[in-house]
Amino acid sequence: MSATGHPRETPPSARRRRRWLLLLAVFLLFPLLIAVASGTVAAEDTESPEWGNATRGNATTIEVSLYDDGGSVDTSTIQAADFELTAGRVENVSVASINASGENRTGVRVSLLLERKVDTDNVTVSLRDTASITDEAGNELPHESVTVTGMDAVVPKYQSFEVRRVNSSTARISVGIHEPIQQLRISVGGPSLDTLNISGFTERTGNTITYTRKYTFPEEGEYSLLLMSVTDENGNENSFGRQRTFLYDDSAPNVTVAGPENATVGESVTFSAAGTTDDQGVESVRWQVGSDTILTGENITVAFASPGSHEVTVTAADPLGNTEIVTRVVSVTGNGTAGNVTVRQPNATVANVSVNGSGQTQQIRPSEGPLVTSENGTLERLAASFPRNESATLTVRSRQPTPAFTTATGHTGVSRFDIDHGSVPAEDATFTFTVDRDALAAVDAEPDAVTLFRKDDGWTPLATDIAGRSESHIVYRADSSGFSTFVVGVEQTAATDMDAEAATTDSETSTAEPETQTEEPGQPDIVVTNATAVPSELGPGERTVIAVELENRGTASGDHNVIVALNTSILTTRTVTVPAGETRTTEFARSVPANKTGELMVDGQRIGNVTGGSGGLPIPALPSIGIPNPLSLWPDGIVGTVLGGLLGVAVGLYGVLKALAIYLGY
Repeated sequence: MSATGHPRETPPSARRRRRWLLLLAVFLLFPLLIAVASGTVAAEDTESPEWGNATRGNATTIEVSLYDDGGSVDTSTIQAADFELTAGRVENVSVASINASGENRTGVRVSLLLERKVDTDNVTVSLRDTASITDEAGNELPHESVTVTGMDAVVPKYQSFEVRRVNSSTARISVGIHEPIQQLRISVGGPSLDTLNISGFTERTGNTITYTRKYTFPEEGEYSLLLMSVTDENGNENSFGRQRTFLYDDSAPNVTVAGPENATVGESVTFSAAGTTDDQGVESVRWQVGSDTILTGENITVAFASPGSHEVTVTAADPLGNTEIVTRVVSVTGNGTAGNVTVRQPNATVANVSVNGSGQTQQIRPSEGPLVTSENGTLERLAASFPRNESATLTVRSRQPTPAFTTATGHTGVSRFDIDHGSVPAEDATFTFTVDRDALAAVDAEPDAVTLFRKDDGWTPLATDIAGRSESHIVYRADSSGFSTFVVGVEQTAATDMDAEAATTDSETSTAEPETQTEEPGQPDIVVTNATAVPSELGPGERTVIAVELENRGTASGDHNVIVALNTSILTTRTVTVPAGETRTTEFARSVPANKTGELMVDGQRIGNVTGGSGGLPIPALPSIGIPNPLSLWPDGIVGTVLGGLLGVAVGLYGVLKALAIYLGY
């Protein structure tokens, strides 16, 4: 067959080569299309970063996770001032990358370093209005919030611990803490042992949260109560060593009464309870004579105005409130008609009195109320001695003092009492009268500025004592050798009101003048007897409670300036007033400086140490330094994607060409 008669056929090897070239072109274009598509997606990143969860790192660190799809969070936009907390303040932040699940998804962990421990369990983290955290494409993190739990790391702080007596065997125990607690422990030691917990206490809220309960001690003796520890609602425990004491003494005083069992009308008789004893001492002695006469003091002197059986009852009490009552019955007899006294009162300012003399002191008083009354003062009763079996008629009148009295004595007249007793002599007269407190206040006078004056040749001042006090008036007693005209005068000088004293003289008829004691000027001598810090070992910036006990061993009240110092630097001072012979306690709640260590001192006495081993401000976490992963140096975004695609094309082309060369025999 000639060459021109048939067309030339293409060899099979040539056809195979064309198919390989077509496959090669498709293989080379495919990675490039993928690279272009990927670069287009990265260039169009519009997704905002999103919040992850928040967890507790430690007592002063909160870990917050942030994520971004399609890019990375721009760490340069994260600042401490961006974050706002519901409790505490962010002092610094540190940022570290974290592995995030999901394709093309990155994340960072933001460590929020707090200024100090917070006193609440749940803390919510949010962005401030001015904050702007973005990803590398400029998309902002939304203004949302996350909450972390378990952040409370502040121990309960001591406020108070008191044991107050309810009765001889029962006390009211109260514990003051700065926050609610779920447990407390109080050790009770003494004749019997016990441990108290929160179950018996009642919570009462206010400026301080106080837990109170009543506790009855099982047997007599002296007890010591020690506040050991408290635990707040989030498990933070604080230990204390606050001690209080309680004495359970149920024994009443042993009352001894000395005095006559028989007396005559008008006779002055004395009763004494000076022999009364008690293990804790006798705090008060109170007498009741008949149905209405109340007197106080170990000794009393009385005169009975009528014959018959009269009861004298004494009540003695110890400092714990235990009382004992003893009653003595006195048989009072008369002698014929001697001692009869009759009082008639036509009005409040006049009293007509008939007396059959007994030769002894006789009481002149109505069955009820005072003898005569004036505007500012009242004559409650009289006592005097009249000759035996002689009848006397007295007229007692209450009048207003005249200005001549003030001119003659230099005293302001408050009340005037005129007593006309006819020709029958009266001796050893005793006046019991009252002056209204308002009348004393009107002339700017103190109670002991009052004196009873008698009109004789002139105005004679009489020995006048304070016999009792009430909210509205002062009771006085004065003695006179007889009856005439009397005026209650008030001296216009400052005097010391003796209202705070327990009693003066309690005798109805005693004429003894009061003893006057002049107190020598003294000097205070105040020393610090005990000082403690809880805790006593602490770090810079931590808080402690300092208790200081001061005792005044001198004879006058004084002030002491308590100085709390760290080494030689004064942290705080306080002036404490301590009465003579007494003890006072003061407390400081103080944070030590954040940048100092050394010895914590009170008035030069070491009570604790501040060391660098604990406490202080948190140190911001530093990023770890190591050998970088070479792949981490590869650029992100569209540039990295394009370079990756080109590298893939080059590698693929190299493989195809090498295979073709081997096939063709090169």
